[in-house]
Amino acid sequence: MTKWSDSDVKSAVLKAGLRILPLLALGYLVAYMDRVNVSFASTQMNVDLGFSATVYGFGAGLFYLAYALVEIPSNVLLMRFGARRWLARIMIMWGVLATAMMFVRTPIQFYTLRFLLGLAEAGFFPGVIFYLSTWFPTRQRGKAMALFYLANPMAVAVMGFISKPLLALNGHYDLRGWQWLFLVEGMPAVIIGLGVLLWLPDSPEKAPWLSAEERSGLTAAIAQHPQDHETHSAHDMLSILADKRVVLLALVYLLTLSAGTTFILSAPAILM
Repeated sequence: MTKWSDSDVKSAVLKAGLRILPLLALGYLVAYMDRVNVSFASTQMNVDLGFSATVYGFGAGLFYLAYALVEIPSNVLLMRFGARRWLARIMIMWGVLATAMMFVRTPIQFYTLRFLLGLAEAGFFPGVIFYLSTWFPTRQRGKAMALFYLANPMAVAVMGFISKPLLALNGHYDLRGWQWLFLVEGMPAVIIGLGVLLWLPDSPEKAPWLSAEERSGLTAAIAQHPQDHETHSAHDMLSILADKRVVLLALVYLLTLSAGTTFILSAPAILM
């Protein structure tokens, strides 16, 4: 049996943070951009294609309907096929669909691609959280997830910074500015997805950049999570969902998310 120490665990956690978190955080940044970049594109796209505010609003919102419908099934399949493969699949598919938005010409095409984009991206965030839980012990897990989640506000800043120059490419190579925006902001997801598939190990046991001691220590530290005391029966889940505090927090989050998303999808049309 391989001997290990606390220093081995700390070393393994540091290596995992440097090797895994940047790529996944970059993926989340791109995911959020591809989810809401239609707001910047709409300033030109709606005029070019004759989309009314109703067409745009309905199409933009279809993403979230599809996302909600398959969020749970997507994560069930993640458990079957493995987090690394499933996350790569999600990123590659949403990257292709986000790029394909440049070919939209009719409201039906707009609706279809937004719905498919929601289907493709569903499961990414909880899938990453699960993947991180297989790499970081309980104490370090919260920090890792917080660093990953920082990509969300950063995405808004990055998108605002690059979208205007992309829209200014209007007419280059017979492409409209909004087409350049979807092309340039959609393709990175495909590249990152391939990177996840090629470079991220399935688990610490398969990480070539960890020593035998680091693998053993990290695996043992993660195994100390008190799973034996957790219950996941249907009765327990129903009890949780019936708790007034859970319902109230869910309602607050729903309203907060709805207000924030509405603002993000509408702000460029108002301000630009």
